[in-house]
Amino acid sequence: MRPNYKDELRIKKRKRVALIALIALFIIVAACVGLGYLLFFADMLDVRTIDINGAEVIPSADLKTAAEDWLGGGFLGITRKRNLLFVSAEELAAELTAKFPRIESVEIGKEFPHGLKIAVVERQSAGIWCFVTSDKCFYFDKNDVAYAEAAPSSGFLILNVADYQGQAVALGSRVSSEEWTKNIIMTRELLLKIGVNVAEFTIPSGSFDEFDARTAGGWKILFSNSTDIAKQIASLGILFRDKLSAANRVGLQYIDLRIQDRIYYK
Repeated sequence: MRPNYKDELRIKKRKRVALIALIALFIIVAACVGLGYLLFFADMLDVRTIDINGAEVIPSADLKTAAEDWLGGGFLGITRKRNLLFVSAEELAAELTAKFPRIESVEIGKEFPHGLKIAVVERQSAGIWCFVTSDKCFYFDKNDVAYAEAAPSSGFLILNVADYQGQAVALGSRVSSEEWTKNIIMTRELLLKIGVNVAEFTIPSGSFDEFDARTAGGWKILFSNSTDIAKQIASLGILFRDKLSAANRVGLQYIDLRIQDRIYYK
């Protein structure tokens, strides 16, 4: 029985299609391998320069070294982090922020084909927070974050807080709740406006919401977070103007502002 001409044609066509598909697959695989080589091994887009901007206290060399170490990390034996295409700005920023608590924010920029720019903003000191029971002091910023260890301080040039109720925190953590730090910072600023210098703020042991300020005259002002502190200090300014001038404050022991719309003094 002679083979059917149409069957032969169909078989040849299938073989030709299979051959074309095989060739196409080979080309695709070769292209992927070539692209992979170019991306991962040919160093066409590897990070070669790292520019640091904004660092004032943190040594730029330390930031650069930390970034280099992170870039050198790999996955399955491939140092993919060094390739500019695969550098995650978010991950690198998180790494630097965790390693350097003094950093408030960091921006990572890519400059193809080989550049990386790192711009940091360092935290600015709002004062020194001392945990008395732990004998530890930290510089903290306006966001309550402890970013560097500090020596105990006294005087009026910097805000000093002696915390008798809290325990020392880790660098990069908040020294206290936002309410405490916000009110203490505000209190210092408002007292300066009515001519009162504060040497130290104290949070007593077991305090629920109270703190006090030791003034340059040696007397104290008692505050409560549950009151409108700004309004209380405004009333204190009126009291100073009308009744308790600087001369009349000699021998003063304390002024109590812990009850809203009331002022007691001795």
